[in-house]
Amino acid sequence: MKFVKYTLLTLLALIVIVLVAGWLYLEPLVKGVVNKFGSQVAGTEVSLAGFSLHPLDGEVEIKGFTVANPKGYTTPNLLSLGGIFVKVDPKSLFSDTIVVENVRITKPELTYEMPDFSTSNVMQLQENVARNTAKKSTPAPKEDKAEDSSAAASKSVVIRKVLVEDGALSALTPLQKDKKPLTLNLPAIEINGIGDGKKNMTIDESIAIVFNKILFNATSVVTKELGNVSDMAQKAANKALDQVKEQVPEGASGLLDKVKFW
Repeated sequence: MKFVKYTLLTLLALIVIVLVAGWLYLEPLVKGVVNKFGSQVAGTEVSLAGFSLHPLDGEVEIKGFTVANPKGYTTPNLLSLGGIFVKVDPKSLFSDTIVVENVRITKPELTYEMPDFSTSNVMQLQENVARNTAKKSTPAPKEDKAEDSSAAASKSVVIRKVLVEDGALSALTPLQKDKKPLTLNLPAIEINGIGDGKKNMTIDESIAIVFNKILFNATSVVTKELGNVSDMAQKAANKALDQVKEQVPEGASGLLDKVKFW
């Protein structure tokens, strides 16, 4: 009985050691992902304030994740995330493919800057991501594993579910002459099955999918709002034109019939 007892205790201790080692492995993994996504994919500075591990719940909490604006825009950050809660399958940390059961992103705050109707900070970031994730260059030989900061970030990943909720959006557009940003709600987003059916989806590619969905969502909201503002401006302008027509002499009013603002 003592032998069985000690054997079970030994196995339990080994399991605990393996789980702890797996969770500690997440530190270089998270740092590697942030560094790779920021420097190689987003083309702008990406940072995080910190993260904490919850082994008993199988969760990682990432805090203070921000994406800086591309150069030439007024606000420091394009996107900040209030919190990222990630639940992984611990066993997958030791395999070539990390299985993420779910990701919950709370309180994303996005600043949409459109200096003119041909470009925006969101468009610039999406172009950066598309260009940099499309590159398929041959990786350089590894000289030293200790110096290979992207080793952890190069693993494949499958993400079962992503939920983004409670988002806020500020928009600066050419239609706002007072430079006061529009304050809008960012609708909730749910994405399922990232990496399913695709061989060797990298972590930065999966992150790009999530970010592109958030950015596309923001663009849709801003575009709709601009349409509403444009309609209001058009109605106001036409109303003003009608008032002008009422004030001009009867014979001259026909000169204004062909005037159109849109």
